[in-house]
Amino acid sequence: MSETDDPLERLEQEHAARGTTRVEFQQQLDDLERQLVRAASQVADAIEPVTRALLDADHAAAEGWIRQHHELASACRRLEEAGYVVLARQSPVAGDLRRIVTTLRNAGDVQRTGDLLGHIAGSLRWLDPVALPPAVRELIARFGDVVSGIYHDAVRAWIDRDSLAAVDLQRRDDEADRLQRELLTDLYQGDCSREELVSLARLARYYERIADHGVELARGVTYAQTGERPFDP
Repeated sequence: MSETDDPLERLEQEHAARGTTRVEFQQQLDDLERQLVRAASQVADAIEPVTRALLDADHAAAEGWIRQHHELASACRRLEEAGYVVLARQSPVAGDLRRIVTTLRNAGDVQRTGDLLGHIAGSLRWLDPVALPPAVRELIARFGDVVSGIYHDAVRAWIDRDSLAAVDLQRRDDEADRLQRELLTDLYQGDCSREELVSLARLARYYERIADHGVELARGVTYAQTGERPFDP
C-alpha cells in the first residue's frame, strides 16, 4: 500500500482543509450505513442459494460463493477503513458515535457471516449431501430457510431503523437453536459415518452462528437508535 492509499495519511494531508458541515457529516454516516446494508443484503441473498447448492451437490455454485465472499470481505474492510477515517476526522459523540461504532461492529458480523457461508459451501469438498438420509436433508433445508428469514429481516431492520426488530429476532433465533439440537439428535441416533457426523455437526454450528449474527445486526439498530443494549433473556 502506498502512502497515498493510507487513510490516516490522507487525513493528515486534509487536516488544514475546511471543516465538514453538519449536513455533510450526516451524509457520511448515512453512506457508511448504506455500505453496511449492501454487504448484509449480499449475505442474506446468498443463504438460500448456498443451501441449495449444498443439498444439490452443485459444486460450481458453491465455488462461486467462495469466490464472491472474498469480494464481500474486501467491501467490509473498506467500510471499516472509511468508518475509522470518519471517527478520526469528526470525533463524534452521543448518538453519532453510537451509529459509527455500531456500523463498524456489524460490519464484522457481516464479514464473519460471509466466512461461515464459505465454510458451508466448502463442505461439498468432503461431504456428499445427496447420499444423506431424507430427514437430515429436510432439516438442513429448514435450517437454511429459518436462518435466511432472520438475516433478511435483520437487514430490513437497518433499512427501516427499526429498534424493536431485535426482540422478535431473538425469539426466532430460538427456532434456529431448536433445529440445531434436532439435527444433532438425528445424527447421533442415525447411521451416519463418523466423518459425516463431524461434517454435519459443523454445518449445524455454521447455520446457528449465522442466525446469531443476524440477531446481532438487529441489536445494533436498537443500540444505535436508543442507546439500549438488548440481550438474550
